[in-house]
Amino acid sequence: MPFEVVMSGFEERVAILERVIEIFTGLLPPPRFHRSARNWYFRYENPDVRHFCLLKAVRVVSALNAAFELARKGYSQELAALMRILSECTRHIEYVLDPDDSEEHQGNVKRYLQDFFDDQERDPAAEIKGVLIREKVINDQLGKTLDKIASLSGETQNRAVAAKLFHRSSRAFSFYVHARYPESMDLYGGTPGRFHLHGMSGTPKDRENLETLDTFITTASTTFLIMVQGIAELRAAALVEPALHRWYVETVGRTSDSDG
Repeated sequence: MPFEVVMSGFEERVAILERVIEIFTGLLPPPRFHRSARNWYFRYENPDVRHFCLLKAVRVVSALNAAFELARKGYSQELAALMRILSECTRHIEYVLDPDDSEEHQGNVKRYLQDFFDDQERDPAAEIKGVLIREKVINDQLGKTLDKIASLSGETQNRAVAAKLFHRSSRAFSFYVHARYPESMDLYGGTPGRFHLHGMSGTPKDRENLETLDTFITTASTTFLIMVQGIAELRAAALVEPALHRWYVETVGRTSDSDG
């Protein structure tokens, strides 16, 4: 199938996610404009888990739309770096909405949200905040939930622990962010051999980029499904639209098939 035909299909899939964000944004009071001596910015008043999920979801869709432009030019390395951001944002949404009602998990989520929204200053003189939450905490929590689901369905034989899979996926795309040796050498090729400094459009990387985008659009759709399911007011507002209802049913079906 021609490259642009595939890309158009991808854009249609992401347009559905954009609509979810539009509806979600409308459910919350708009952020307030603030002005300081050195800066101008918008911030939400009394933000909670809904605002967190919205902001991470916005980042996911923005990353996908930027990745489309990079894919058209063949910038595979930069596309992969964006997918690392997308991967983190989707996992963080799923983490704060994880159904584990244990005191430990709920306490971790509460502290994370508090730290996230307390980190609101970007003035040069403002305190630089440290790591808000360790990736291992998130991977372990999501992995525990998926392993529990697999155990209930009797699918534990020859199955890797889910937390390890989350870690491997995250690490693989981090290699592009940190420009590790094998990943950097992917920029070399052609006849005569040279480093591609303006993208690798027209090379086998085009197919790899399409496969990557397909995978991460599916990842984003699954996370948006979890978000719609986990936030009652969003679910009520979104599923009255026929196109979103179809997307919801189809995504639930694909997720069930994948789990099975």
